[in-house]
Amino acid sequence: LQDNNILACTRDHIRKVFQMLKTQTSIEFQGGLDANRVTDDIAEELRGLRIRTLWLACDHASAIPGLEKAVRKLQKAGFGKHHLHCYVLIGKDMQEEEARLRAVYEIGCLPFAMLHRDTENKPPTKEWRAFQRTWARPAAYRSMIKKELANGR
Repeated sequence: LQDNNILACTRDHIRKVFQMLKTQTSIEFQGGLDANRVTDDIAEELRGLRIRTLWLACDHASAIPGLEKAVRKLQKAGFGKHHLHCYVLIGKDMQEEEARLRAVYEIGCLPFAMLHRDTENKPPTKEWRAFQRTWARPAAYRSMIKKELANGR
């Protein structure tokens, strides 16, 4: 399901979509759901589906509290880190965005960094591309975090 606005639809529409999805397997919510719209009822309905991946979005630091609440609800409904992924928009301040990416990981989602293009649509620098590549590959950032923990950071 590519629609990141599905949770903004009427309750009746969402119910019909979930009813249709009950006949599907390996469901992927790839649109980047708005974490602030994940309620206990939505989490419970999602639990009744055969979901392979569920993508949320965290485009700025102020989205962290809403993401944390949504992930807790989804975890309570039985979703683990292997189900929960999160798009993280980056491209302005590398230190702040690395802190946000780490927060997303610690909350219980696998972050996926996505480079923001400015209004002039300039290509990202080599440094930003390398940063994004690391934070778009779970094996790469898990290895990095594991090494840091082993070194006492």
